Amino acid sequence: MPSYKLYYFEVRGAAELARLIMKQAGQDFEDIRINGLTEWPTKKLEMPLNAVPVLEVDGKKFCQSMAIVRYLAREFDLMGSNNMEALVIEELLEIFTEITVKHLMKMYYEQDQDKKVEKMKEFKETGMPPYIKLMEKRLMENNDGKGFYVGDKVTVADLAIYNTMFNFKKWMGKEGQDPFEGSTLLNALYERVALLPNIAAWAKARPETDM
Repeated sequence: MPSYKLYYFEVRGAAELARLIMKQAGQDFEDIRINGLTEWPTKKLEMPLNAVPVLEVDGKKFCQSMAIVRYLAREFDLMGSNNMEALVIEELLEIFTEITVKHLMKMYYEQDQDKKVEKMKEFKETGMPPYIKLMEKRLMENNDGKGFYVGDKVTVADLAIYNTMFNFKKWMGKEGQDPFEGSTLLNALYERVALLPNIAAWAKARPETDM
C-alpha cells in the first residue's frame, strides 16, 4: 500500500475533498498543513508549479486538486461501478469546478461586504438553480433519490456534494444565502453522507476553519 502525504494550507479549501476520500476509505495519510505566512515562502519551492494542494505518493509529488481527487477516487473504489456511473460522477465534478470558476471566486474575492452579499443573493436566485435542477434530476434517476448519487454505494460524488454543501452552508448560510436551501433531495443526501461513520468522525476531529 502506498504512503500518502497531502500538503495544503491550514484550511479545508481545495484539499478537503481529497481528505474526505481518504477518510471515507480508512486510508492513513499525513495531513500536512502549511502556515501561509511563515512556512509557505520556503515550502512552495518544493511543490510542483509552486502551488498546493499537492499529494505525495511514495515520495513523488503530484499537483492539481481535481487530478488528485480523481486518482484517489479510482484508487479507493469511489469512482462508480461502471463507465456510465463514472460519467455521471465526472459530470458532477465538472459542475463544481464550473461553479468555483464562474461564481464562487467572484463572490469570495469581493472586498465590499454589501456587494459580496448582493452577489451571493444573485447566485442563490439565478446562478445556482440550473445546477441544482440537474443534480436533483441525476439523484432522482438513481433509486428515486433515496440512496446515493449513483449506484448502490457511496462514491466521490456523494462526498463532493457533502463538501460543497457544507462550505456553502457555512459561508453563505451565515448571510442567509444558502443556495441549497429548499432542495429537499440534496439536503437529505447531505445528511446521509454526514452520518457515514468515517465522515462523521472526521467532521468532529478536523480543525475548525472558516473555509
